[in-house]
Amino acid sequence: MDLNDQGKLKIENNLSKTAEQAGALEVSSVEADKQSLERTVETESAVLEAGSDKSQPSAAPVTAAIVPTETQIKALEKDQVTVEVENILEKGLKDVYGNLPDNLKPLFKAKGEETALTISEMIKKTAVKIGEVMKLIFNWLRIIPGLNRFYLEQEAKIKADQIMVLSEQISNEKQSK
Repeated sequence: MDLNDQGKLKIENNLSKTAEQAGALEVSSVEADKQSLERTVETESAVLEAGSDKSQPSAAPVTAAIVPTETQIKALEKDQVTVEVENILEKGLKDVYGNLPDNLKPLFKAKGEETALTISEMIKKTAVKIGEVMKLIFNWLRIIPGLNRFYLEQEAKIKADQIMVLSEQISNEKQSK
């Protein structure tokens, strides 16, 4: 077994362990980001360990592991407004997400995070327009196959109303300071 095969084997072992752990636990998106960062560092460490064995020549150059700084870790953490918007958006969708086909789950999650980030930026910077919020949410929910358009519009309206309440609360807090 050559050096690259050893590195690949360690990476596959780490991935299978993390896949088993992921199946056993549900975590918040902030915690998932931290775990992903930790797995990346572990994987890079495994590759470096495999590359440090000088008894066999390496076919590919080994790069140094990039260890994130405290500032970079904090940048991964989401601010309170984004977390609250994500909580509103994900409310009542746990079963729907669990029933999504595996090929749609990453798309749904990524689009949901993008939608939450866009809405939270709207809340922080400008007056929030309910029509824009509803459109963002509706476009995100359309990823779910087999749901009636009217149901999606209703869900988007409910979530948009909740986000408007959150926006008003944040606006009132800013004014009272």
